[in-house]
Amino acid sequence: MKTVPFVSMFSQSATGLSISGNDLIITAICKKLVKYSHETFKIKDFMLKDTQQLRHALIQRRNFAGEIILSLPRDLTIIREIDYPHANLKELREALAYQLDSFIPFGNEDVYFDIHSLSQSRHNTKFLIVAVKKIELDTILSKLQAIEIIPSRVIISPFAFLPILGERKGSVVLVSKDTKNYSYNLFEDKNLVLSSIVKTEGELNGQIKMNLPDQILLTNVSGGFLPDEYKIPSQSLDESSESYGAALYGLSDYPCSLSLISSSRKRLNAQTAVMCFLIGFLICFAFLIPYIQKINNLAILKTVNTQVKSIKKDVSAVEELQGRISILDKTVSKVNEVKGDYIPRIDVILELAKILPNDAWVKGITIVDNTFEVEGDAVSSTNLIPILENSPLFSGVGLTSPVTKTQSGREKFRIKGNIGR
Repeated sequence: MKTVPFVSMFSQSATGLSISGNDLIITAICKKLVKYSHETFKIKDFMLKDTQQLRHALIQRRNFAGEIILSLPRDLTIIREIDYPHANLKELREALAYQLDSFIPFGNEDVYFDIHSLSQSRHNTKFLIVAVKKIELDTILSKLQAIEIIPSRVIISPFAFLPILGERKGSVVLVSKDTKNYSYNLFEDKNLVLSSIVKTEGELNGQIKMNLPDQILLTNVSGGFLPDEYKIPSQSLDESSESYGAALYGLSDYPCSLSLISSSRKRLNAQTAVMCFLIGFLICFAFLIPYIQKINNLAILKTVNTQVKSIKKDVSAVEELQGRISILDKTVSKVNEVKGDYIPRIDVILELAKILPNDAWVKGITIVDNTFEVEGDAVSSTNLIPILENSPLFSGVGLTSPVTKTQSGREKFRIKGNIGR
């Protein structure tokens, strides 16, 4: 059946992707009115498999609707905080494309990059340069393409956790464990103010002591690295929290426009979508119902045609099978007919051995078509003829040559007859 126009505006969908170790976590979120539902999938060893292996890795082939947002691990990215006497972010980004290597150790041709504003005044802007090596991101994107998932936006893990902060106010520290290092991220009133990579728990401890937060969030980390004397409440997040937070960007507006690749899809605000639906519905109401009815009729007609074609194929197959069965029945009948007239040679020999008296000796048996001939000697050859005639297998039994006597007085005989039931 066809999808009813505008109905999708009542429900929004988005998909978040994150990399945990070598695994890929996929979270698909659906929002219907104000109710959220989500599903999470995992592809084990995603980063270790080549594209050929990944083509068969996704257990359930799904059409991931809405915006698809990839969140990269913090340790794959380069972040640099810059104060710049420029207020126009668009012009600033264009200017950075030509002098990027003045701020980070890579040029524009080596990395994907974007900027994120931390604070802005009339003559000064404080912002973050966020970059990732093209070769690393391209590797991930090619693996995703092998399972038919194409992100429309790429962010990094600290921003993916912004929607997870919810109503938390004050300072919050997010600590996550990447492949080798720790990621330390400080949020103030749900704004990212600091993000860094630390290698040991000691360095991590020092970072937290410098800016004691109101709460600590942990991903892939146990909470035992901080002394109990600080008494900072901590909470461990599920491994799917990052992909869940990334997916939320596709449903709501959060204070982050960062994207390391150009977005091929434009997001639609929920209120705007509903308003557009209502206006469109009022304008098109007179035409909508006949249009839906026409779509339904076409869909039903298509279904009926498909069923008719399917039935025709089945009928043709049955007719062909019946023809083959008829041919086989004729063949079996002919075989049975031939078999009914045929008596196996072993049956003839067994019948002779059974009915001939003990004083008769057979020296040779010849069977040609439906006749037999027995040669041997007996006390009385003439007595053998009625014995053979009484058998249900033999008829027309008679001597084929005169009876002669042996030196011992026995009679030599040569008897011929027909074989038949």
